[in-house]
Amino acid sequence: MQKINNDFVVVPLTFPTVDQTGTISSDIFSMKNYRHAEIVIQVGPIGKAAAVTLNKSAAVAAATVALAFSRYLSTGFVLEYDGASVDTPAAAGETVTGAGGGIGYVYQDFGGKLVCYAYNGTTYVDNEVLTFSGGKTAVANGIQKNEDIMVPRTASSNTFNLAAVASKQYVIPIDADDLLDGYDCAQVEIADCDTATHVAIFAILSEPRYMAEIPETAIYD
Repeated sequence: MQKINNDFVVVPLTFPTVDQTGTISSDIFSMKNYRHAEIVIQVGPIGKAAAVTLNKSAAVAAATVALAFSRYLSTGFVLEYDGASVDTPAAAGETVTGAGGGIGYVYQDFGGKLVCYAYNGTTYVDNEVLTFSGGKTAVANGIQKNEDIMVPRTASSNTFNLAAVASKQYVIPIDADDLLDGYDCAQVEIADCDTATHVAIFAILSEPRYMAEIPETAIYD
């Protein structure tokens, strides 16, 4: 059985747009008939880093009340290494810098394999020296791989920045209960990304409150 329209629905909020020289305000979507949403932001070329926030409202109209959130995920990668100067794993949040200029942030060091995020777009080189901000050094065993993985991150003060690096994806999970106080609608706001920027935003709504062959809309309340 197909899962779309049964287990989840996909709602476009902003189609790819060029030259975001002002705030991006997505369409407002309603969670009245759904218990969970994954808000997906996909970025192609991007002119500069830009802050992401969420707003909420009681209807599919102007959303002006800040929606609190602390969790999001961003595009990650795996980098294998050997020849470490010490056996101690790198700490979460350390940078790992390749001799050729590749930079990423450590989510977890498994000893010989790093799961990282916030890749700067410069390819790591096989056998190059890796320098960790905590002082450890190692040697790259291949280049970065598994660039489709999504790594958990923590938002600060209900916001995070889209990095000024192309071809990245971000996901913000929210529950209907997160909206509180009678609110059931949400909207994405992204600050000025500058010219030649391509951004698409959509929501994957799941845990429907009612089952039907064609599920309830999420763009009307």
